Order: sequence, then C-alpha cells, then structure tokens
Amino acid sequence: MPALLALPVQTTLAVAVIGALIALTAFAVSRGLVTDKDRDGVFWYGFTGGFACLGAIMGAMVLIPETAAVTGLAGVLGVGLAGGWVWRGEQERAARRRRRSVEEACSALRARHESVLQRWVSYELDPAVAIDYPDMTDVKRPETAQLVRAMRQAAVLREQEDTEQKNTDDGGAAPAYASAVTDLEAAFEKAERAAGAHSTPHRRDS
Repeated sequence: MPALLALPVQTTLAVAVIGALIALTAFAVSRGLVTDKDRDGVFWYGFTGGFACLGAIMGAMVLIPETAAVTGLAGVLGVGLAGGWVWRGEQERAARRRRRSVEEACSALRARHESVLQRWVSYELDPAVAIDYPDMTDVKRPETAQLVRAMRQAAVLREQEDTEQKNTDDGGAAPAYASAVTDLEAAFEKAERAAGAHSTPHRRDS
C-alpha cells in the first residue's frame, strides 16, 4: 500500500516542479518583454528556463517511468499554456503601443490645426492687426478665399474623424484630414505672404 501511495505523490511533485519551472520561465520572459530593454536577456531567460523545464520533464519520465505519459503530457500542456500567455501579453502590449502612437499622432495633428486657427483669429479679433493687414479678412482676395475654403474643409474632416474615432477603438488620423491640415497651413502662409503679413504671429508671440 505505501508503494501504491508513493507513486501518485511522486507524480504530483514532479508535475508541480515542472509547472513551477514553466511558470517562472514564462514570468521572466514576460517581464523582460515588458521592460523592452534587454532582448538578449529575454532570450537567455527563455533558453535557460526552457532547458531547465526540459530537464525536469525528462528526469521525471526516467525516474518515474510508470507515469511518463502523465508527466510528459503535463509538460507539453504547461509549455503550451505558458507560451500562449506570453504571446497574448505581447500582443496586448503591442496593441497598446499602437494606440498610444496613434493618439500622439492625432494630438499633434489637431495641435497644428488649432495653431493655424489661433493665428487666424488674431487677424479677426485684434483691431490693430486687422487694421494693419485688412487683406487677411478680405474674402474677395483669391488667397484669403482659398484660406477660408481650406479652413472649412479641415473643420469638416476633423468633425468626421472625431465621429469615426468614437465608433472605433483603434482608429488613426484619417489621411484626408491630415492632408487638409497640411493644405490649410500652406493656404495660411500663402495668404500671409499676399497680405504682407508673413511671420507677424511669430513677432506677436515673442
């Protein structure tokens, strides 16, 4: 009877040791991927841990041949589950990095848009600037008319982009909106040059 009880206990201990080694290896690899500073370290964590896990599995199969199938299956399942956990974690981190990159790009694009609008407002609301450069608000001039059209187009596309981003989890700045902001900046610079007011906002900000 003691011999019959010893076999399950030994098998349980072997499976526990194998599981612990696999879990520790997966944790070390995952932490290395999170810090993203030492890819060589991640390789060695995986290599050393994998070698230790394989040694534990082979040792258990040799020392307890009666349950070799159980310990082998436990090792395979453990490696599969640990690999899946590490892979899923890395995919989630990559998705977060992509979302953060998209958000930063969208914020930078909106900041460029707002910068042009703020510079335009100074020509409308500042009486002194409006008197000095009346052409900047004269829509009869081709350059100013083009500027106003560019402002409307950028505003429409920004509103569309905001609506689309509310309905999607991983949307980026629409190429059309990015192009509209670039066109707006170019139209504003052209209108300033035509009105003789080029770089005036920079002087006012200084």
